[in-house]
Amino acid sequence: MASVINDLGLVREVCRCQAANASTQAQDEAVNLVLLNSVAAIHAHMVGQLLDTVLPLSIDIDYWNSQDDGVATLALYLVQSLPWRLAGWGSDIAGTVFGFVNGRKGSVSESVSALYSSISTKQLFPEVVLSLEKDEDNVCASTTAIAPLLRVPRSANVLSLTRREIRYKLRKLEDAQNLLAAMIGQLCQATVSTSTSSDEKAASGMNNIDIVMRQIEQILAACIEKSTQTADSKPDLLPDTEINRICQAEELAKKAQTASAQFTQRLERYRRPSLIARGWLPALAFIFCARQLTLYISDNREDFKAWLLDGAATLQNYVAQYILAPLRSAYETIRYGKHSYSVVTEESLLSDFRSLEDMVVGFARRFGSVDAADVRRRVESGDLSDVMQVYAREMQQPFKNAVFGDLVEAMLIQVQKVKVDVGQTMAALDKLLKSNELNFLLLSTVPATLSIYAAGRWISSRFSWWVGGSSRYTVSSISVVMRDIDRLLNNSGHEETNAVARAGCTTMAVAHGKLICFTHYLRHHARVLPDSGACGKVRVGSGWVSTLPRTRTMFLQDIRDIESVALDNAQKRNVVDRMYRTFRFL
Repeated sequence: MASVINDLGLVREVCRCQAANASTQAQDEAVNLVLLNSVAAIHAHMVGQLLDTVLPLSIDIDYWNSQDDGVATLALYLVQSLPWRLAGWGSDIAGTVFGFVNGRKGSVSESVSALYSSISTKQLFPEVVLSLEKDEDNVCASTTAIAPLLRVPRSANVLSLTRREIRYKLRKLEDAQNLLAAMIGQLCQATVSTSTSSDEKAASGMNNIDIVMRQIEQILAACIEKSTQTADSKPDLLPDTEINRICQAEELAKKAQTASAQFTQRLERYRRPSLIARGWLPALAFIFCARQLTLYISDNREDFKAWLLDGAATLQNYVAQYILAPLRSAYETIRYGKHSYSVVTEESLLSDFRSLEDMVVGFARRFGSVDAADVRRRVESGDLSDVMQVYAREMQQPFKNAVFGDLVEAMLIQVQKVKVDVGQTMAALDKLLKSNELNFLLLSTVPATLSIYAAGRWISSRFSWWVGGSSRYTVSSISVVMRDIDRLLNNSGHEETNAVARAGCTTMAVAHGKLICFTHYLRHHARVLPDSGACGKVRVGSGWVSTLPRTRTMFLQDIRDIESVALDNAQKRNVVDRMYRTFRFL
């Protein structure tokens, strides 16, 4: 705005020089063009300053809504603000006593009455309007579980007074938010035409400048809480001459530099407490817990050392046995074909079978069978008829043949046959295990897989705004704002607060200003949406939702459609429905 003020100052000096000399039409058009551009710059600066106030005001409103959530939050806010309350209370009591001692309070009865009222606990809540919201605290007395405290009379119930104070500040901020929306809507409905191509258009442009300057003057008066005029009157404006318009524009530019700061300063007493007031209690609790934990650790240093060593050894064994070893075995099996499961070796089974063949061939030769190849072929197919015939004959006289016959040898051959059969069964089982060895190894890697998945899920939840370009809280905020926009467009009528009525704003300006505030919220949150050429992802709750390419660009296009004055409410609701159909994260 400094450059605008400098330009207006230069034009003012030029106009004063032209007043003494005859000015040409080109010079007049140049002066009018500079004035038009300056008023347009002031108009844009005011809109930008008011929009910059929207987000901090919304944060304060959300804070007070969260503090009015229940008894616990009320008690926490009361304790956090108690040092500042006690300091103000003590200051008031000291002032009352000092005035009583020095005789500045009138009579003794008046002094005693003032001292008694200053001692009341109500003085801890100086901003509460007790005449308002008479029945709103009945919920606090009927739904909370702290019965002993809430059975105290209403005049002495500090939680009731705290709730009244919070709702009082919340109502003031909501009124300021409505006033801010009305001012934004009124400014956005005003247009500044910079066309000076003909006398008729130039006169129309000057008239337009007068209207915009009146609106800016009303907005500035509302920001600094002064009496304002309606849009149809202009008692504060000087006669419609170029130099007077320039002087008025220069004065508006100077006021516009501090308008936003003055508006924010008016709301300072209703805004959320400072960071020190909000953080001293958690900081004190953290310091106390850290001190107690430090003392406990120092007193049990050896125990903690042993626990840490045992925990490290347990973690090391777990990683080595249940994560690294299964993964290494699976890699070796896939890469090199190594087998970890083996019940019987092929060499042992072949040796046992050859021993059985030799024993059967030798036994058969003793009883007349001389074809060794035929005997081996029958043994290979499992036929031991040469042995079983002798065994059946020997069993007729078992005790005699066990000592003097061939019964023992036949029995030993059968034992060897059983050993070979068991070996073949184990070989088949070994083959089955080898064919499913990879399945067993993959099953053994389940602990490793679960550990890696849990670690990745934890890291993803902590740093989701790095990975996915959005956070679950941002998407939730966008959904809430979209609901507010849909509700605003759906309502046929809009209420006007007293502050808005005093500012001379119409219902249409209030609705349009609220809509611009909501779209400003969406623009603020849309900065974290992915905008790559490929499909992206945003985090919603505990999961992820895929997004279309150029999500941010399409989202901002829809926001511009909602803001467009060329569309009516029905068309804007169609845009909202299109957004719900297009963006899956809504």
